[in-house]
Amino acid sequence: MLVMHSTDFHAHHSPLGAYASFTCGRHGAGGGLTIAGRAPAQHPLTVGWMAGDVLHELPFNASADGVSLDNYAEEVGGVSSQVQRHILDGSQRRYGAGTDAWTAGNFAFRIYTPVWPLPDPERDGEALLLQRLLPAVVCELHYDNRAGSEDVDLVFALRPGDPVSHLLPAVAEAPAVTWQRQFALAVLADEGAESWVHWDVHEYLREHRSHRLGGLAGASRRIAAGTQGSLRLILAFHNEAPVTTGIDAKPWLSRGYPTLQSVVAAASQTYDGIVARCQEMDQELEQSGLDPHQQFLVAHAQRSYWGNTHLLDHGGTPLWVVYEGEYAMINTFDLAVDQCFYEMRRNPWVVRNILDQFVRRYAYHDTLCRPPEDAAQRAQRLTMCRDPHRLHELVPEPVERGLPGGISFSHDMGVYPHFMPPGESSYEISGLAGCFSYMTCEQLYNWICTAVTYVQGSQDMDWLRRNAGVMNACLRSLINRDDPVPSKRNGLNSLDSEACAGGWEITTYDSLDHSLGQARHNGYMAVKGWAACIGLECMFQHLGELKLAVDARDQAQRVADAVVARFDTQRQCLPAVFEGDHDSVIIPAVEGLVFPLQWGLTQALAEDGPYGALITILGKHLHAVLQPGICLFEDGAWKLSSSVDNSWCSKIFLCQHVAEHVFGMIPDPSSHAAHARWQQIGSADWAMTDQCTAGIGRGSRYYPRCVTNDLWLQSGG
Repeated sequence: MLVMHSTDFHAHHSPLGAYASFTCGRHGAGGGLTIAGRAPAQHPLTVGWMAGDVLHELPFNASADGVSLDNYAEEVGGVSSQVQRHILDGSQRRYGAGTDAWTAGNFAFRIYTPVWPLPDPERDGEALLLQRLLPAVVCELHYDNRAGSEDVDLVFALRPGDPVSHLLPAVAEAPAVTWQRQFALAVLADEGAESWVHWDVHEYLREHRSHRLGGLAGASRRIAAGTQGSLRLILAFHNEAPVTTGIDAKPWLSRGYPTLQSVVAAASQTYDGIVARCQEMDQELEQSGLDPHQQFLVAHAQRSYWGNTHLLDHGGTPLWVVYEGEYAMINTFDLAVDQCFYEMRRNPWVVRNILDQFVRRYAYHDTLCRPPEDAAQRAQRLTMCRDPHRLHELVPEPVERGLPGGISFSHDMGVYPHFMPPGESSYEISGLAGCFSYMTCEQLYNWICTAVTYVQGSQDMDWLRRNAGVMNACLRSLINRDDPVPSKRNGLNSLDSEACAGGWEITTYDSLDHSLGQARHNGYMAVKGWAACIGLECMFQHLGELKLAVDARDQAQRVADAVVARFDTQRQCLPAVFEGDHDSVIIPAVEGLVFPLQWGLTQALAEDGPYGALITILGKHLHAVLQPGICLFEDGAWKLSSSVDNSWCSKIFLCQHVAEHVFGMIPDPSSHAAHARWQQIGSADWAMTDQCTAGIGRGSRYYPRCVTNDLWLQSGG
């Protein structure tokens, strides 16, 4: 059993590819079913059993909402008000990869969330894919009443609010209740199991008849004294086309599940297989070699990734989408580049699918501008300026404009439910400083690194040959962002896209602090750009384009030399930004090393290899910054920058993998315990949360990117 700091936290329970969730777990916060939900539902939720006039329930329930019986009549004869509620505060929680389970004495409640690898629809057809994308979660309430002297009633009830619930037209295997044409609560037709609509749990159990005006969707089963038994449930999701604008797309699942009844029927027929798959997932994680806190973090991260996934049908073409948690941006590239390690181990085709979407619709070409040499000294520190008319007060004018740039890709594809026009993102805008500026250079690096990850992991040389022209364009664009003039190249991203219209480019670390926000001459960006170069060299070698491979290798060497030259031998570390008066130091200086590590380019990471000087100083840097008061909290938790307490868990997990497998620096187990505390206590209201300030969830909540910790599983702990 996992050791946890608290059992009082929300978690996603989501079928893969449906953008749907049954979220629950936070005490007193309720829960419920959502489709396209950006936050947990807060509907009253009752899970427990009733014996006599006492309702024993897990501590989920929230205050009631919606229409009640009192709205219709001041006094209704025969209604009992003597029901007592006993909250099971001492319940235990077991949190596995596929099963989330609570126990209290003789009672148990289990939620099963099965996930399988997804077949490639272009190669394997869609029948098995649809089977593995079944939009349902199943649950079980169990009571051991063998030593009991009175019957008990197992109860699951949810008040989803208006519109009220209705009985679903009968599915023989699973009578069900539905609401909003999107959700169903069904019971497997075990003896005595019932689904119903009523005002009140106690009144239904007394009457055993539905009242369809009531807004309470319920299920129950009586367990006789001297026996034991279960109430087996299906929580089904369904959505009808179209669900997006900009691109008209419907859920892919509607191809195989045209109605809620079809979802319920399929889940009832495969219930036992779903449970078995979840038990298999639990066992795999338990035997992974990870410590208990790491196991929790892996399970928690995967659930929130699944809850943000959506497979869409665009005129018969599958579109894979991962939404950005509470922000709901579509396929944010900063997330896609990090999530691809998780996806490549299971569903490589979704990585290819996202890459192709960016090439087809979200690529663009830009020109560049050159800032003055003393731009960093003259500029105010880039925090935030949204007024384009005042931008010149913060950012000095460029000394050259219209320089050759090249191809790049948008930050995202839109925000649910709207796909942006070609070449545009929902995030990036011109004429400002700081957060929401363009990330042109970083998105170029992201496409390159994701593409190389796909090719190296899948060995799909046909795809590489089809995209040889894009690879060539990426190399030219990358080199131009150092400088279009060969004699001025120093290996670093030195120019800004004119898309910024007076501002400066930023990085994915947009909301942390200045030491990570500026793209130009940024240490994190430099090492990521180096990785992009050696990745392109590898691709051109596959393609037999030896001249281009040499160009990529030469640029990689320029980057490595530039980074080594900035190493502070006195402090034994690199500054976060290689210009101005920045004195912060950052862990993500080593982040880019994850790519050659995953690509199998071991010589590039060897201290006696072609880039040995770079690897050596990055190891020294990491050792110097991973000290209490610099980039370690007192409890052992990591923080990405020495200058702020604001960190992203997904990036910490990734950098921990690099620390261990490039430099042999095994993270102290106290760090995993601390990061688990950030989720179970500091972010308990939101399921997986990426951005935490000193252990408290601040932003990037309900978030998918923390599956970077799947890297721990790939290396066996």
